[in-house]
Amino acid sequence: MKEKLEKIKLFQNFNNIPKQKWMKIMLIVGILAIAGIFLSDSFTAKKSESENESGNTAQALREYEELTEQKLQEILSKIDGIGACRVMLTLDSGGEKVYSSDKESDTQTGEQSASSSEKSSFVIVDDEGQKPVLEKEIEPRIRGVIVVCEGADDVYVRQAVIESIRAGLGISSANISVVRGGKNG
Repeated sequence: MKEKLEKIKLFQNFNNIPKQKWMKIMLIVGILAIAGIFLSDSFTAKKSESENESGNTAQALREYEELTEQKLQEILSKIDGIGACRVMLTLDSGGEKVYSSDKESDTQTGEQSASSSEKSSFVIVDDEGQKPVLEKEIEPRIRGVIVVCEGADDVYVRQAVIESIRAGLGISSANISVVRGGKNG
């Protein structure tokens, strides 16, 4: 019974609130709801942009790998005595983008041991918004290369293949495998 009386008192308290206060409360609730909608749209847009970027990165890595394999296969097929060949390479890491920024600068003031550190980034502003300035792009690191070719039994052909890959890709000869394959590749 007491609980029912307390509930009734609570509802009576709501009735005692002036209409102007109700309007203010409703206006605040409406503004918060609209802000929540905008924030959730912004969050999902950022999330989908990062998902697209990671998907684009994986696709770019596959394209880089395939293009490098094709170029390598094309140049190796020019070696005398190699015959038909197939090339496979594996990547150790993805590429890296380095964006332009000021170097960190430390300043110390007088006799006191207070110091401050400052770092700033450079951006380009265009119709699409702000974009960081790309200083350099580091290609993915190649872990190893496998070459299957008809002429791999010949020591000179094998050595020419290894040296060509080592010089062209800058990887150690320990990460290059050259094996004999049949006429089907």
